[in-house]
Amino acid sequence: MITGQYKNDLGEYKRFSAYHLFVARGIRAYLYPIVFLIFAAALLAAGILSANGVLYFGAAVLFAVALALPAIMLALQNAKIEKSVRANRNFLRTTHSFTFTEEGVGLTVKVQEKQEEYNIPYANIVRIFERSDVFYVYISGTQALIVPKSSLEGGTADDLAALFRVLKKRYREKKNLRGRTLPQE
Repeated sequence: MITGQYKNDLGEYKRFSAYHLFVARGIRAYLYPIVFLIFAAALLAAGILSANGVLYFGAAVLFAVALALPAIMLALQNAKIEKSVRANRNFLRTTHSFTFTEEGVGLTVKVQEKQEEYNIPYANIVRIFERSDVFYVYISGTQALIVPKSSLEGGTADDLAALFRVLKKRYREKKNLRGRTLPQE
């Protein structure tokens, strides 16, 4: 049995949200920028064929928008996160405790004196992404548990990765991290 703990942190939550937006969602996050790039290329081609300066300018604007769109999406997402954290007074007071077994994840969510417990079998876990310092354990398409590797007790990140391998393709393992120890905080 491997245990761990995570106390809500705004910076880590923003980091997870950026990862979810740009990596976990896959190509969907880049569809609008790709569409803008395609239109920019079409305008550029039309401008070259017709030698029209206005079309060059339109292509440049669309190209700039395509490049800026991911940064704009991230800024809007971070603003929304900050607003929701300000509205939820208990966000920074919430602690998540994890127990990983062969069958699944035991989760205890504690907010001040209130506590709720959940058992999540691995069959119900949507996917898991491994990063150098955390695991993102998705319990739905958009909600994930943030499991810092530095908080693990009763086993290492390698031991936890071995438990997660039962998920097969739903576990995105970073094999280059196996056997590496984390710096202590």
